[in-house]
Amino acid sequence: MANIPELTPLPTRHPQSCVSLSLPLLSLLDRTFPPPPALTLSVGSGPGLLEAALLHHYPHRATTPTSFYGIEVATDPNSVPVNRFLPEPNSLVVSGTWAVATEAKEAEGLLFVFPRQPGLIQRYLEVGKGVQVVVWIGPWCDEEEMCRPLKEWGMREEINLEGVVEEGEMVAVYRRREGGAP
Repeated sequence: MANIPELTPLPTRHPQSCVSLSLPLLSLLDRTFPPPPALTLSVGSGPGLLEAALLHHYPHRATTPTSFYGIEVATDPNSVPVNRFLPEPNSLVVSGTWAVATEAKEAEGLLFVFPRQPGLIQRYLEVGKGVQVVVWIGPWCDEEEMCRPLKEWGMREEINLEGVVEEGEMVAVYRRREGGAP
């Protein structure tokens, strides 16, 4: 596994992450997701830098049995694996960009970082009947389209993003609506 860069209180770009990384972002994620042994899935983890940094700074999330997985799409067997940072026990692979990991049935937390399709978010919400909280991270300009399924599913939590991510990036936290659709 590749080394995790040292993070600071200021959001900083890293070549292996589509979102700027900061200690306040990791703290927000740790406070937001249910504590282990509740299962949290990070859908579309790519190289796994954000997820590996979260586990590094909050090792209680790396418990066994595993309570945190990064999920990425399978690559060609002859190519270099996408995941470079996340430990193998915390990494899952699905067969395509449309696929939902079977572990979603047990998940209580979901993280989507720069997803490409709101339909994938919808599918995870349909399978994840026990999901209590979802965090979406992406460009501010994508928030309306990408969060549409989340707005129907839950209530958005107000959070202060100052110093959490760079300008132009957005973090949205949704909690399951009481008495709402599963």
